[in-house]
Amino acid sequence: MKTLILALAMVVGATAIAQQQPHPKKERKPAEERATNSAQKMKTKLGLDDAQTAKIHDINLGIAQKNDAIRDNTSLTREQKMAQLKENQNARNVQYKEVLTADQYAKYEAWEKEKREKMQAKRAEKQDAKGRKGKPASPPAEEDEL
Repeated sequence: MKTLILALAMVVGATAIAQQQPHPKKERKPAEERATNSAQKMKTKLGLDDAQTAKIHDINLGIAQKNDAIRDNTSLTREQKMAQLKENQNARNVQYKEVLTADQYAKYEAWEKEKREKMQAKRAEKQDAKGRKGKPASPPAEEDEL
């Protein structure tokens, strides 16, 4: 009996401690690694040659370093950071157009659109899960009959 109570107390205590732990922040990979990974994905997905891949890597590295500086700048508001990150994305796209063929750039845009749609679906799914959490499903409202 004492063992059962002790085991139950340990489970309840461990659960309470686990709930108090903040969710660990996902650590950002170094800019060089992100640039290399992105360039390699683009090489495969878009059929880049070695010269294009090297140029894309350099573009990605420069933008990644700028983006890191923006994200780490505590004097900027969230809105300011978002605006600057968007400017960097637009600058990246201008540079990509100089390196990629028209067909490759069209494939890139389609790929980006697909990624955005997946991310939006994932966010919507998370929001739905948060909204329903702990709330019982309510039946649809019925109209009063006269």
